[in-house]
Amino acid sequence: MSDLPMTPPEEASSCSHAELVALLPPSWPLSREAFEDEDNYWPLRQLKFLARLPHEYSTWLWAEHTVPNGNPPECFAPSTKLCCAYLLPAISLPDDFTVLDAPDGRRIAFFAFIPLYREEMEYKLKAGSDALLDRFERAGVGDVIDPQRPNVCRSGLKRLFGRGA
Repeated sequence: MSDLPMTPPEEASSCSHAELVALLPPSWPLSREAFEDEDNYWPLRQLKFLARLPHEYSTWLWAEHTVPNGNPPECFAPSTKLCCAYLLPAISLPDDFTVLDAPDGRRIAFFAFIPLYREEMEYKLKAGSDALLDRFERAGVGDVIDPQRPNVCRSGLKRLFGRGA
């Protein structure tokens, strides 16, 4: 994605180069044969889609941006209800992995692809990124992809976390 500059708005002109990572659990099948199954391949498919998006549509992707998988959002694979992408700095990686100053002068930011449920994306758009991140923290949701993780915006979580959840 960072081979070409993206097209950020003027007020974010320094935010023109980024790369994305998908943090997978150690048990995730990564063989060519495993990738023939969409249940194993979808995180990579989504990375490819996201990496092409800014260049095909003259736009940009940056921290806290969300991208639905269609309109209305469709599940990434049959084995998961996750259907939206959320970009955040990776908390599981070392701090010095967040930005790369390339020899050619490009400053490349790195963001983790965090899959979201539709309700989580809608909540983030209404209440803001900090509110969603608070819910993630309370529920123990991190940046390593878990296709079956709890939906932190499911109705009923209010009972679990209290009124403001």
